[in-house]
Amino acid sequence: MNEREASRHRIVHRRAPREWHDGFPLGNGSIGAMLWGDGSPLCLTLDKADLWDLRSNDAYLEHPDFSYAGLRRLVSEGRFEDAFEVFEGRYLRDNPIGPTKISIGRAELCLGEATACELGLELGTASVTGVLRTNEGEHRILAFVAREANVVCLRVTAPPAGARLTLRPLAKINDSLAALGHPDPLIEEAGELCILTQAIPDGPAYAVVWNPAGPDHFLAIESAETAADARARAMATWRAAATAGLDALYERHSEAWQEFWGASAVYLPEEPIELLWYLGCYLLASAARQGELPPGLQGLWAMDGVLPPWRGEYAADMNLQEAFWPALASGHLDLLDCWCDLMRDCLPQAQAFTRRFFGTGGSFWPCSFAPRLTPIRSWYTVMFAWSHSGWLAWLVWLRWRYSMDREWLARTGYPLVAEVFRFYQENLQPGEDGRLHVPLSTSPEYRDNRPDAWSQDPNIDLALIRRCCDWVVEMEAALGMQELTSSAVEVREKLVPYALSETKALLLWPGQALDESHRHPSHLMAIHPAMDLTVEGGEEAREVIDASLAHYLSLGRYQWAGHTYAQMASFGAVIGRGEFAYDCLRHFAEYWVGPNGLHFNRDMRRTGVTCFCGDDRPFTMEASCGISAGISDMLLQGWGDIVRVFPALPTHWRDVAFRDLRAEGAFRVSAIRRDSRTVWVKVGAGVDRTLRLRDPFGGAPIRVTGGTLHREGDLYVGELAAGQEVILCLKGETGDLDMAAAAVRASDTSRFGLR
Repeated sequence: MNEREASRHRIVHRRAPREWHDGFPLGNGSIGAMLWGDGSPLCLTLDKADLWDLRSNDAYLEHPDFSYAGLRRLVSEGRFEDAFEVFEGRYLRDNPIGPTKISIGRAELCLGEATACELGLELGTASVTGVLRTNEGEHRILAFVAREANVVCLRVTAPPAGARLTLRPLAKINDSLAALGHPDPLIEEAGELCILTQAIPDGPAYAVVWNPAGPDHFLAIESAETAADARARAMATWRAAATAGLDALYERHSEAWQEFWGASAVYLPEEPIELLWYLGCYLLASAARQGELPPGLQGLWAMDGVLPPWRGEYAADMNLQEAFWPALASGHLDLLDCWCDLMRDCLPQAQAFTRRFFGTGGSFWPCSFAPRLTPIRSWYTVMFAWSHSGWLAWLVWLRWRYSMDREWLARTGYPLVAEVFRFYQENLQPGEDGRLHVPLSTSPEYRDNRPDAWSQDPNIDLALIRRCCDWVVEMEAALGMQELTSSAVEVREKLVPYALSETKALLLWPGQALDESHRHPSHLMAIHPAMDLTVEGGEEAREVIDASLAHYLSLGRYQWAGHTYAQMASFGAVIGRGEFAYDCLRHFAEYWVGPNGLHFNRDMRRTGVTCFCGDDRPFTMEASCGISAGISDMLLQGWGDIVRVFPALPTHWRDVAFRDLRAEGAFRVSAIRRDSRTVWVKVGAGVDRTLRLRDPFGGAPIRVTGGTLHREGDLYVGELAAGQEVILCLKGETGDLDMAAAAVRASDTSRFGLR
């Protein structure tokens, strides 16, 4: 990201962010900080990825009915109060606060009352810079979380005499930690330093070491098994930072972020929409890092002074999937590895739970959990739905598709997907019709946790089971094995068909159409993201797609949430409806993000676009990440082994370009569109592979360099070796992306007048 691009990707406050929810998020995948406040004080709310209280009263597991067989029996007998008690109520009573994510607290620096402010979050350097004027003077601010060290760096010039950075531990702000039985934090002074240590029962201890006096402040945050080890690590981190100095740390930090942004870029004619793409990538890269625990719902930005909503859980019925989507097209698969590694490490626990609850092999993944697959409170109708297992397998499959890395596949990807398939295979039941059926599940989160949420054969499950069969076959072919291939083919062939309405719209399950506006389009899973029904799958599939979308939209959007728009942007893109995808982007940008770009699960301005209003502002990061993936899907797609360039653009985006986006098949693609026609495309191969590129030039004569391609219908086809790049362009085009970016910046996006 060059200097000009960086200036476009800056979020500026010209009024001091007096509340946490208006702050600027900073992070390095291990520690996070939200900078906010008006100088009286200036605040940093601190968090660390591995701080969880995972203790749980598991007595509820011993109830004789706590099994899938018990659940089916209670539901079939209409004993819904008993079912709620066994599978949800008892857990809530026994675990009223934890298990939960834990944050650190709030650092404060008193600078005086703000009189003027211009602070900006620079995505290019992951830093907050600017000026805060107070009644004590003018203070230049620089804040960042070092990319390669667990230290929060803060420079405040001309601090008032006696100004000291203090730290208020969460335990001193909120009594929930005392209710959980956490020991009091220990705060001590050691010469010029202050040190906080805090133990989490049956978990890690952490320490924060900081210098209260400025103008340069370093807050080193480390964790370990013991408080003494955490303290020693934090002391070493602080000394290394202080020895290097803030300027040197910032230079290395900026270089690391420049390297990150160098992997890919998009150039869109509407600056606010372009910013959404970069912000989604930024949030994921700031919250996730391979080797660390993956981010939960709030990433590394704990809401100030409280325990997190939904306990900061890993939620597998959309949130996790949307959060990690940007890692794919942007070319940062290491961020997704953060999640896949956790699944690999938790596979034994998933297998053990499946044996205990279902009495079968394979791995079932519940909806809501914490590290070590520790269950987190959730509606029991959602917790035990079958779809989460398949949707998590889908995320793993995409990691394979975007890399085509056979070593990773053998080590991580295949074992995870194969065990999900085994769960499905062993729990599907044959019916009198000769078909395989899902005996009891739900279509999350339709009807919440009401008794009538339970069903047989929900379409979301059928879609993911079908695709899981496909993934197993594909993965085994890549690994040269056939252990489950014949079984997967048989399961797919015998699985009951999708339930359709008279108009051929997808139902929730047989006999039940979606009958209200809803935030979760779970019944549409077969179309997206599972991609079992596609616009290229024949006339019947297209009829189902058209009817299903028409029905969903006919119910209105008044119960959509921000994450719905993120999911539907990608949905619109993969069915080729660029205008609809764009409309989802526009609505998200207009109604679902705060002034700092974050998504708060509420229509905070009460515009009337949704019923989800309120002042509580429960922040979750997934929608901002998901919307970034939706933009990528409008620019590039690779499903079905066909690369599609600019497959779903709105007509008023006449000039668009992107650099080095990734597509399925491990292809790296760059492209330029000028005056509403594609003029230049470059495709690089990550592995030896056949390129099948849908003609993006509308049949116009082109020049091909770097390889040999031939036409097959509307496709350009050719064999590419790993590292090989092929360029296709209209005659006279040079493929200068800098010039293309400048043209995009100057593009006319007016909708008035025929073009």
